[in-house]
Amino acid sequence: MVALGLGPQLAAVGAFLLWVAVMAKTRSAWPTVVKAGQLLCFDEALMLSIDKQQIHYPLDSATVVLLTYQGFKGEYLARTRASGTDNFIQIDDGQAYQFAVLTEQAQQQLRTELYRWYLRKVKVKEYRQDGPTFLLHRDLSYEEIQGYKREFGVGLYG
Repeated sequence: MVALGLGPQLAAVGAFLLWVAVMAKTRSAWPTVVKAGQLLCFDEALMLSIDKQQIHYPLDSATVVLLTYQGFKGEYLARTRASGTDNFIQIDDGQAYQFAVLTEQAQQQLRTELYRWYLRKVKVKEYRQDGPTFLLHRDLSYEEIQGYKREFGVGLYG
């Protein structure tokens, strides 16, 4: 099991953890209610845990994940630095949730999870402010895109 959030009690089962601040976001407006929670990543499922409520999503080819990623806290973006909190995830046309990526290490953990999701044939659509990404990378060359298509057996950019 891999978790984006928890602590030492799961270390015994081989989990690495990253706290994620998850905030409810309606489709039409900026979030007005903030709810802290966790996105837990298991071998065959994702679990969103907010206010003791758990929502499970299978990690398979029927699952669609839309990820809007603006960077980890302090990451240089053109003329500004990222806050680390302007990141959103939406699973299977459900509600979009805002989450925090506070360090470069947390970004790498997210990238590792995305890699695993692609291997499981989850339909992931990744975006940054300036366009589509793959494994959080921007401006991939034609050769890199073709390599990823071969490795994962998928088309990129949704």
